Amino acid sequence: MLSLSSRVCRVSTINNYCHILNQRFLSHLKDSDETRGFVYPFPQKKLVFKTVKSGGPGGQNRDKRETKVQIKVNISDADWISERTKQSLIKKLDNSGHLHINEETSRSQSTNKNECIDKLYRLLLEHSYVLPQPTVEELAAERRKEKARKESRKQANRAKKYYSKRDNPFSFR
Repeated sequence: MLSLSSRVCRVSTINNYCHILNQRFLSHLKDSDETRGFVYPFPQKKLVFKTVKSGGPGGQNRDKRETKVQIKVNISDADWISERTKQSLIKKLDNSGHLHINEETSRSQSTNKNECIDKLYRLLLEHSYVLPQPTVEELAAERRKEKARKESRKQANRAKKYYSKRDNPFSFR
């Protein structure tokens, strides 16, 4: 059985590794990089944070503290998000053009706030992704596959016509 200190060490190592990977990813992207589709870190003045009492079980802690965090972002007026990403997010907006993100998994307000910002980051990344253009080799391979498919269909049709005429007693040869 693992001791508490070894588990904490493994968790911190995993967290450090994830942080390093995230830094490598972010180092390749500039703030104004159009491939990402938005500016990171987010301008905090453009995000509206609201805290409310969290629902569900929790007893006195739930009744006393406002741990649920809600972020409200005006996407239509956000100059830090590209037009392509805005168009992709249209289905997630309310009638007034705002994007709402909620988080209430933790008992800590600051943890929920950080999780909410992470959700917004992942959502923007997901909606700003553009498929890369296919290379010349990929296009050539696709054309070869399509040509082979057509040739295969032709051969199948020829065989079907031949055998359908041969087996039909009412057809004249």
